[in-house]
Amino acid sequence: MELIKAQVTTPWQPLSVIVDVAQVPTIVAAAFEPMSHVIAKADLQHVSIANDKTLAGVATIVNRWVDGDVDAFDDVHVRQSGGPFMQECWKALRTVRGGTVVTYAQLAELAGRPMAIRAAGTACATNLIAPFIPCHRVVRTGGDIGNYGFGVNLKRQILAHEGVSI
Repeated sequence: MELIKAQVTTPWQPLSVIVDVAQVPTIVAAAFEPMSHVIAKADLQHVSIANDKTLAGVATIVNRWVDGDVDAFDDVHVRQSGGPFMQECWKALRTVRGGTVVTYAQLAELAGRPMAIRAAGTACATNLIAPFIPCHRVVRTGGDIGNYGFGVNLKRQILAHEGVSI
C-alpha cells in the first residue's frame, strides 16, 4: 500500500479521503469527518500516509459530483474489508444511480439475500467509503429517510443535491 490523504471541500462538510496509489488509485477510506477519525476507523494509525491535495485525480471526481455529475463516483476504484455479504451489499450500492434511492429490503435483494434486511443496514452502517459507496441512497420501506452515519440532515442535503426529495 502507498497511501495519500486530503480533505476535499464540499458545500456540506469537508470530505476526508484516503487513496491507495500503489497500483490503480483506489479509495480505501472516506467520510464527512475529520481525517483523524477516518484514519482511526480504517485502522491506519500506524501506516504512513502522505498529504496530496489532488488525491491522484480523486479530488477532481469529488468536484464533478459536487458540480452535479451525481454518478461521478462510478469512475473510482474502492476497497474495504468485510465479509462476503457486506461486499455484495457495497457492490450493489454502487449500482444505485444518483437521483434514485432503494430501501434496505431492496438492497438486501440486490445483494442476493432478500431476507437479510438488517444485515443490509449493517453494511450501510459499517461502510468506510462514503459517499463513494453511496449508502446515503438507502431509505426505509415506505420512503422515510432512515439513518446516516454523518447525520440525517446531511443525508437529506446530499439526496437533494442528487435530485431526491424526502
